Amino acid sequence: MNMDGNKGRKIAEVILTVGISTIVMLLGIYYMQWIIFFFPAPFIILGVKYGLNYNIISMIVSALSIGMMTDNVSGMIILLAFSPLSIALNYLIANRKKTLQTMVVSTLVSLVSFILVLSLMKDASGVSIIHQLDEFFSQVINTQIEALKDMQMSQYEILQIEDFLESAFEYVLLIIPSLIIIFSLVTAYINYFISSIVLRRLGYGIVSIPRFSRFSLPNNVLLGTGIMFLGAFLLRWLKLFYYETVLLNIIALASFMFFVQGLSVIDYRLIKRDKGIIFRILILLFFILVLPAGGIITFVGILDIILDFRKFKKKA
Repeated sequence: MNMDGNKGRKIAEVILTVGISTIVMLLGIYYMQWIIFFFPAPFIILGVKYGLNYNIISMIVSALSIGMMTDNVSGMIILLAFSPLSIALNYLIANRKKTLQTMVVSTLVSLVSFILVLSLMKDASGVSIIHQLDEFFSQVINTQIEALKDMQMSQYEILQIEDFLESAFEYVLLIIPSLIIIFSLVTAYINYFISSIVLRRLGYGIVSIPRFSRFSLPNNVLLGTGIMFLGAFLLRWLKLFYYETVLLNIIALASFMFFVQGLSVIDYRLIKRDKGIIFRILILLFFILVLPAGGIITFVGILDIILDFRKFKKKA
């Protein structure tokens, strides 16, 4: 009876996991696109509890279900995009790998998966994501211009706004490689963090929670960043192609890294002042949404690497 009870419990959890993840993905497809990045977490939790096979089978069933409710191509894309990350995090968490190793490996796996999906989409449609985004941005600009004309703005003001939007969208297109890397990192961290929190509360002490307040870039990151900038300027001096794109992507990645470091310093200080998690999340969201990645938070991150505000180096 006990074995039958355990088997029934596992089946029930598999069904619940498939149901929750399928609903999350459908909500992401039709309403809230950002929520799709939470998709692998339930499978990771299930896999750590009962074994990797449960993770793989459940994700396949969920992807097939999504494919039947949307289209087969979407189901296949979802499976290819998220199953490698789910499997990697499942293995790394279950085998008690260190946080840094887990983040590096899972980010690389997620990055390769996203690139593979984008390549397959290009081969299937014959159109690259860059071209699709370019067309989308052109439609957005045209829509905005029409709206501005209805507001009876002067032609000069409309041209200024149009030039600004075109420059902004052109910048976004140029830093697509950096954005893919950032999305891979964020996706890996979100699923690692959620899985760790839930598993810890379920009593799985093997899980180490990657606390954001403890995030710290390597001590030699400034040297590495400087070398990358020198390499970009060398490309410019040699008048090689794409040096501007390379430079912009280095700036985007560096700004993001130091911005995250600055946010972690703020989170650390808020914890020291005994601020609750809801208050801390609201403060961090305020800085993320209001302040640009190249602003004061980024400068705080750079200073923390130099001055070690949190005194992590002494503890090490």
